[in-house]
Amino acid sequence: MFEKILVATDGSKHSEDAADAAMQMAKLCKGKVTALYVIDVGKEFAFSDISANIADEVVLGIRNSLTKKGEAAVKRIEEKAKAAGVDFEGKVIEGEPASDIIKTASDSGMNLIVIGSIGVTGLDKYLLGSVADKVIRGSKVPVMVVR
Repeated sequence: MFEKILVATDGSKHSEDAADAAMQMAKLCKGKVTALYVIDVGKEFAFSDISANIADEVVLGIRNSLTKKGEAAVKRIEEKAKAAGVDFEGKVIEGEPASDIIKTASDSGMNLIVIGSIGVTGLDKYLLGSVADKVIRGSKVPVMVVR
């Protein structure tokens, strides 16, 4: 039933737990896991009060840093997939996390999205992270939230 599983990662402990659950589901269903890290361009690249030249350099530095962070997060999930004997694909893209998780799942024919309940911000005062909440509300693909 769940042959194509998308696990959203932001490198947090919660997304690592979600990846573990995705691996278990993939093993049970003989499925493939795709790890997706979305660089949040809306939040990270807003520099309205900095001159254009400085902003370009700052944005490039942030983009490079976040790309490396994303690649490392996806690599950790790839290692989990190898250890579990699960087929794997990894993606790092730029965009808006919730909408691009939903879009990627839909466009790629995913059967399940697995996401951590709270993201990298670790705002434990919220019952559910804002990205997870938006994915649950907006996805037509089933979503499994891992606490």
